[in-house]
Amino acid sequence: MGRRKQHGEKSRVVEDKNSASMKIINQSALGIRSLSSLPIDVMSRISYPFVKSFEKYGTINDVQEDTIEFDYQPRFVFSCNSCLCCMKSCSDGIVCQFCQMVVYCTEKHKKENLKKHEEICKIFTEVCIKNGGLSLAENTRGDDYRILRVKLIEKIQNSARRPLSLWEKEIILYPRVCAKCHRFGNDLKPCSHCEMVLHCAGHENEHLKWCPEYRLYQKILSMQYKHGNVNPDIPNVICEDSKILPNNFDSFIFEIYSSSLYYRIMDCYTYATLSHVSTVPLTSLYAFQKSRANWSTNDSCTIHVVGAEFQFEGLNLHVWEKLFMHLQPNLKSLHIVLTGPELYVPDVPLDLLGKVPLCSRCRKSSRKIKVSYVSRKLYHEYCRTSDDYVKPDLICLFNPGLYRLTGYNGTDTWPETIREACNSTAPIVVTAYTEHEIPRDIERIQSICDMSFILKPQRNPYASLKPDRNFVSDDTVPLIYKNYYISIVKKCL
Repeated sequence: MGRRKQHGEKSRVVEDKNSASMKIINQSALGIRSLSSLPIDVMSRISYPFVKSFEKYGTINDVQEDTIEFDYQPRFVFSCNSCLCCMKSCSDGIVCQFCQMVVYCTEKHKKENLKKHEEICKIFTEVCIKNGGLSLAENTRGDDYRILRVKLIEKIQNSARRPLSLWEKEIILYPRVCAKCHRFGNDLKPCSHCEMVLHCAGHENEHLKWCPEYRLYQKILSMQYKHGNVNPDIPNVICEDSKILPNNFDSFIFEIYSSSLYYRIMDCYTYATLSHVSTVPLTSLYAFQKSRANWSTNDSCTIHVVGAEFQFEGLNLHVWEKLFMHLQPNLKSLHIVLTGPELYVPDVPLDLLGKVPLCSRCRKSSRKIKVSYVSRKLYHEYCRTSDDYVKPDLICLFNPGLYRLTGYNGTDTWPETIREACNSTAPIVVTAYTEHEIPRDIERIQSICDMSFILKPQRNPYASLKPDRNFVSDDTVPLIYKNYYISIVKKCL
């Protein structure tokens, strides 16, 4: 449930008030050697300390309207080589002597967690140790390894007579086994660099391709556990001329943020989160610019987001103003239509939920952003039966997994949705988690409608930089990112 929050009138600050010399002193105190004249990527920020507050670094918003604010706290995430109490990496941790599936950084934390772990530990020991459940994972690959883990979860839930929480399932989904051969045992060693991946003797270097990204993921999990959710500030920069997006998120953020101390000291968790909340509007704008020759002269734009998730596309709606509308001075009206059968809409009046607070300059210019939530309805049902249907200028399918034949309620509902989307003649942008998925999604569309490429499948320069683990194809791509690959197609006329 959201809560209403009154924003006081604040002056917009784009440049820091501190002098250049003060900025250098502050950076030195934070361990940052010098001012950078180049973009700072997320990997370079791993050693930066957490940024506790952005207000003292400038770039404060001037919004003063009533808005709905949702306070979602991140859930606990299990990591096989992180202390179950404090999420500290455990190079020399104390592994539970019974289930051998969780680790602690100290005996103190092990004792503190004993009662919480005791019940599930007995079941893990029975199902996975005494019956050799996890031992069966050795040298098991692909779907067989995934099926084994799913079956183990089913057995554990039956024994516990309750559903496992998400973090408990992760103990089985991402267990303490060798990353290469999946051997289970208490003699495994953690990688000395990322401290997240375990390996047998002789398999130390098998994950080097992914090691830096695992290190980033571990750092983000640790900061998330300690500090909770972060809400990165986005500068209230309004372009006088239409902004053509560069082919790189780091370059774009540098262009609008480089004068800010907040940008230069931003830690990897905050920066990755900034990319995560920005990927929807920036990917949309990137696709809009690639697919429409007159994009910079449009005074209105309607975007349909198909198969939307509330906590991904339905939150952080303020970014549409700053990272879509502010970059197009001729745009006066933006309408976002979120549709999806599993789109959960909180018990809040929709007129408030879809109200995007605008800065004073946009209000004075009578600019408007409208967000429509079409929940619990398939996209083709919205197009065919809704009285408030609005023709789109762009249709977005973010990470839809079109190639999967089992979707909503275990049925394949995509053909009718794809057919309806193609009938609109609007450009269709499709994103995917992996290089393997994106061509299969496009093939699914082309099997139903005759489509031509505006943009062939490629890496999305505005993908999220916030990693997550991949269960679907973890043998080839263990870490995934929202909107990582992109393609744009249009119906052949």
